Amino acid sequence: MPESDSRSAGDYADLLIIDDMIPSGFSPFRTVEYEHYLSFFNARLLSLEGWHLWYANGDFESQLRQLAIRPDLKKRIFTFGDHWDAIGRLAYVSFLGNATKLMPYFEKRELPFIFQLYPGGGFEVDQPETDEKLRRVLLSDLCRKVIVTQRLTRDYIINRISCDPIKIELIFGGVFESRIGFDFHRDKKFFGRDKDSFDLCFVAHKYGDDLTSKGYDQFVAIARALSRDDSRLRFHVVGDYAAGDIALGDTEDRFTFYGRQKTEFFKDFYPAMDMIVSVNRPFNLASGAFDGFPTGGCIEAGFHGVLNCINDPLDLNPVFTHGRDIIILDFDTDRSVSLLRGMLGDPAALYQLAYQNWRKFHDVFGTDKQLWARTRLIAEQLSRPDGLLVPPALRHSLLDVERALLSAPLDKRIEELDIERKRLEGVYKILDEKFQKQVEAYRTLEGHYLDLEGNFRRVEDGYRVLEGHYLALEDGFRKLEHAYRTLEGKKTRLKDASWLVPLRRLARIPAKWISLR
Repeated sequence: MPESDSRSAGDYADLLIIDDMIPSGFSPFRTVEYEHYLSFFNARLLSLEGWHLWYANGDFESQLRQLAIRPDLKKRIFTFGDHWDAIGRLAYVSFLGNATKLMPYFEKRELPFIFQLYPGGGFEVDQPETDEKLRRVLLSDLCRKVIVTQRLTRDYIINRISCDPIKIELIFGGVFESRIGFDFHRDKKFFGRDKDSFDLCFVAHKYGDDLTSKGYDQFVAIARALSRDDSRLRFHVVGDYAAGDIALGDTEDRFTFYGRQKTEFFKDFYPAMDMIVSVNRPFNLASGAFDGFPTGGCIEAGFHGVLNCINDPLDLNPVFTHGRDIIILDFDTDRSVSLLRGMLGDPAALYQLAYQNWRKFHDVFGTDKQLWARTRLIAEQLSRPDGLLVPPALRHSLLDVERALLSAPLDKRIEELDIERKRLEGVYKILDEKFQKQVEAYRTLEGHYLDLEGNFRRVEDGYRVLEGHYLALEDGFRKLEHAYRTLEGKKTRLKDASWLVPLRRLARIPAKWISLR
């Protein structure tokens, strides 16, 4: 058993990351993202061990030993089956298939979660079964946030699933490693300076016998057409494709097939490549299935200075400009061939465009930028005061425990009881520590409240004094108003006394003019 399995099953973590592919090394975007969370948060990663269905047959321990992350962080990665009862405040899950499988687990434990909805992984548009899964996950009160990486995804879950837009966080692109130490002018291999060939590559996983959904057939068609009048061209294929999948004709000797490769392979591979060609077909592999823009392989190639020559059939591109920092192809093979041939005829312009592509990819898909957007979201949810302490679920009912103990030998009963006692003591210790922290936080808040209450009382007393002054001023105002009205009334009465005018005139008549009879 690995060192990580020595800890108690009742372990506590702020963040529980649950995924099916880790610790396999064939999913580098998961490795980069989850390694950051394990180091940044008090986090645990629980593996559903689904990688062997697609990529590798090794057991958990061997996969964990080979995983390219910090050794101390491997101690935080466990199998879900053995450690499903770990206690967490918040869960983080990517891909619809994983989220759907985990809904009973989240519901039973009342565990809130953040859901990252990438294309693929069971997400297929306009499919009733998919819509039902989306509704169960997205409309759950436990789903605190959903991260979407494409505009199509955002619009679909709003219009089709009626997901609350407040829940949605659009973060264009995925988490890939851009901190690779590659410098375009120093490390890239240029035609005419470092090599005598132009190298075009195709990088994608092959699903079953499918040769069209990722555009391998288009790559071969473009390669054969370009090769007719240009002997400088070489073609490179990474993935489960072989020379016999599609007839290569007289260009077969120019093709190199590398099979499936891990992340380490591309460090030396991509600097020698000039273009990556990806003409994928949505809804071809399965009804409603589509790829994100750009694909993961194209993003990693862009970080190494490889010019992306890719298509965008669903209009997912929000930031790139054709001919300025990327080349946008379509399903017209002749147009694609003409476009690429023109670029190969002007190496200086080709490498200038590749340089702009490299810079743009770092600006848009840079690891720190992508991780910060997601880390901020997780931190905001962990900072919420409601529903953050989740009680652990019991392994068995008390009846099951009693029955098992009664049927076991005495020494076995004692041993089982002692194990259960230690487990419960560990759980109690964790909960007690959390309770004490909550009490301390409450006391701090209570102190703040008392300070605020004292300030409020002082303000209230000041208000009462001001209120007394106001009432006195109001009383004085009313008295002044009454006096003014009284004077105004007297003035009016004097003005209206017109009968006094004749008497005033009579008073001015001399006495001699008055005749008395």
